Amino acid sequence: QAERTPDAPALCHDKTEWSYRELNERANQVAHYLRSLGVGPEVPVGLLLTRSIEMVAALLGVLKAGGAYVPIDPEYPRERLSFMLNDAAVKVLLTESQFESVLAEQAEVNIVTLETAKHVIRQQSVENPPPSAKAQHLAYVIYTSGSTGQPKGVMVTHDALVNYALAMAQQLPLQASDRILQFASIGFDVMVEELFPTWVSGAAVVLPTVSAQELAVDLSRFIAREQITGLELP
Repeated sequence: QAERTPDAPALCHDKTEWSYRELNERANQVAHYLRSLGVGPEVPVGLLLTRSIEMVAALLGVLKAGGAYVPIDPEYPRERLSFMLNDAAVKVLLTESQFESVLAEQAEVNIVTLETAKHVIRQQSVENPPPSAKAQHLAYVIYTSGSTGQPKGVMVTHDALVNYALAMAQQLPLQASDRILQFASIGFDVMVEELFPTWVSGAAVVLPTVSAQELAVDLSRFIAREQITGLELP
């Protein structure tokens, strides 16, 4: 899509707008950096990040590096966070400096704070890294709520993600003029439906600037102001 419509908007957040070219290049830089840390097929990479354009670039960067992302909601209790990191055998964790104190006991994980690493990441190549992941390799691991016991990691492969994204884009159907709201938390699988079908259609993902709770109070005004054409809500 970045080759077909490089200047079309791919990601919007407040007054910042990244084109498909820019989002692709930012994700490529993350991917090259992650490969320097040994990330490749079947290597799980944790994402403990608040909603931002950098969060989205990090998620794409993991996939471009060939690894599998493990989304972790910052709202999770510390015990659940630790369980997920251990259970998924996360090798690298991309996070923010505000969570460093929570992660102090995670000695087995290579913890990378984006604020500290951003200068190194921005020095990486913007070119697409050679693909390394195959169809049957893991794309991401999403955890169930654990309401019936211990949370369980559901392993989703690249072919499943591709098939689902294409099917959703066709069923809705989405077109390049659409603007889709990214409402779900990073730890909820609905986020996949908000991102990938939108991008395979050449449309734009819009990130809110407030929490889901705050957004719900004034949702209709936000939809009008940001010209949202599609959203998925509980």
